[in-house]
Amino acid sequence: LVLEPKTGRILALAAVPTFDPNAFSKEKDFSVFLNPLVESRYELGSVIKPITMAAGIEEKVVTPESTYRDTGEIRIGSYTIKNFDEKAYGVQTMTQVLEKSLNTGAVHVARLLGQERHFSYLTQFGFGSKTGVDLPGENRGLLRRVENWTPVSVGSISMGQEIGVTPVQLTSAVSAIANGGLLVRPRAVREIRRGLEAIPVPAPEPHRVISPQTAATLRSMLEGVVLQGTGTLARLDGYTAAGKTGTAQKIDPATGSYSPTQHIASFVGFAPI
Repeated sequence: LVLEPKTGRILALAAVPTFDPNAFSKEKDFSVFLNPLVESRYELGSVIKPITMAAGIEEKVVTPESTYRDTGEIRIGSYTIKNFDEKAYGVQTMTQVLEKSLNTGAVHVARLLGQERHFSYLTQFGFGSKTGVDLPGENRGLLRRVENWTPVSVGSISMGQEIGVTPVQLTSAVSAIANGGLLVRPRAVREIRRGLEAIPVPAPEPHRVISPQTAATLRSMLEGVVLQGTGTLARLDGYTAAGKTGTAQKIDPATGSYSPTQHIASFVGFAPI
């Protein structure tokens, strides 16, 4: 999914598996007719961390240079949340939290925010609601009301579990970091043509979710992810780039719990900065 952050204009989208529209009746699996970028939700993993960090910086509970001590795990009640590599990194900055994708750091920021503020920013960035994209069958994703969160939810959601999103929701949210803090409704239709007449479809009014200063700070931090963090495969020759990787555990249908071996890998990014 490729989206223009300032306008919300969808420039390209594609998904596999596909089907032959001239022989659609031969398909046995009807799920192939869905557009998963809009109609399917998934747990996104660490690509949510820039949103958690943006909320923390906007609310001035952390700065890029703020530090915490990473012991490799955080206990919340009877639950233990560990880093994806199960390593401990000692004293780390918030910039390093994003670069190394430290789960413990995301939980640290979410705890400083508290459930109410964390939930408020997630909703402001569009999670749990339809974006209003002009494509059929949009899924609203899944974000439970804060009163239904459990004690461990503040940790799980900060690292991308217990929350279901669509790729168009995620792209729209991160576009607000790329464009200076404005959430813009994504759209596929630029104009409607009737004969020789072209009728432009006006862009909807955006709304501000973070300040331009916070957005600029996040852009710099996410550049570090690409330069020396988990997203180095997204480096570009001759262009600056920023982004965030994510690896989410899948639910094992047989057990109802997270699988240790099955994952969904994601990347969201923008260029040039």
